Amino acid sequence: MTTDYSSLLQNLFGFPSFRSGQQEVVDGLLNQRSSLAIFPTGSGKSLCYQFVATQLPHLTLVVSPLLALMKDQLAFLHSKGIAAASIDSTLTAEQNKQVMNDVRSGECKILMVSVERFKNERFRQFIESVAVSMLVIDEAHCISEWGHNFRPDYLKLPAYQQELNIPLVLLLTATATKKVKLDMARRFDIAPENIVQTGFYRPNLNLSVLPVVEANKNQALLDELKRQQGAGIVYVTLQQTAEQVARYLQQNGCAASAYHAGLDSDVRQNIQQDFMANKLQVVVATIAFGMGIDKSDIRFVVHYDLPKSIENYSQEIGRGGRDGQNANCTVLANLDGLVTIENFVY
Repeated sequence: MTTDYSSLLQNLFGFPSFRSGQQEVVDGLLNQRSSLAIFPTGSGKSLCYQFVATQLPHLTLVVSPLLALMKDQLAFLHSKGIAAASIDSTLTAEQNKQVMNDVRSGECKILMVSVERFKNERFRQFIESVAVSMLVIDEAHCISEWGHNFRPDYLKLPAYQQELNIPLVLLLTATATKKVKLDMARRFDIAPENIVQTGFYRPNLNLSVLPVVEANKNQALLDELKRQQGAGIVYVTLQQTAEQVARYLQQNGCAASAYHAGLDSDVRQNIQQDFMANKLQVVVATIAFGMGIDKSDIRFVVHYDLPKSIENYSQEIGRGGRDGQNANCTVLANLDGLVTIENFVY
């Protein structure tokens, strides 16, 4: 049964209608059917849980892998007047207590946490004492050993759902092979008919491959960037490559910065903020960058090194052109980097 939620959607979020796939997911959940939603990056996966959460009697608990992602989503919810919070490492004891009180009193509708939070005995006791209507798992491919970002802590989530008697689950991901998709659904007893998958084709992304020998790569990158307008991301495989390439671009007059997991978190945060504010034109990044970035006007994505897999590639280029305008996605290709990728595989 399909209900028309358009006036509710307009009132709550200011959107005139659902995008492809969203209505189906919302209907399923509001009819008490756990679901798996596989939508391309930037096509509104989060709205599915955000809308449903406002219609459920109790708390919606969201597990998200990245702090930056949580903060983005919280800022969006607060801008719509929806009571949401996170329990994370940045909170003071006082703030933490306030959030827990708001959740207990039912004032807070959506609580966001990282998967690691479940290891905390106090948190588990707290969440056991609260009625939870729905568990949402963002970047849910992390639960599958066949997935490209497998995280063992995610494997415990089905057991937590059982222990906490949470009746409804929503799994969200942008990339999943058939094997990963079925694996995720099986772990949470989601019926095949409750897997909603929309197409991955995004007509505004222009994909190209540029053959270039390793020795000429920096020059080729510079030439490529001169052809681009606006801000973008250059993806590399290794942290030291990120540093070297960023230095080369800076020396050639480019507002560029390296970004990788080896940097302090406040340094990373500053880079993100500068990029969002268009003070930086180019971020030269390892895979660590992007999951938490909700910048809609990224105009180019360059793969300086070969992407690690097709799933990684589709997720990384998916960060371009989320505003619907064109974005250019270029791979600077040669086979020299294969050894590095093979080492990652081993």
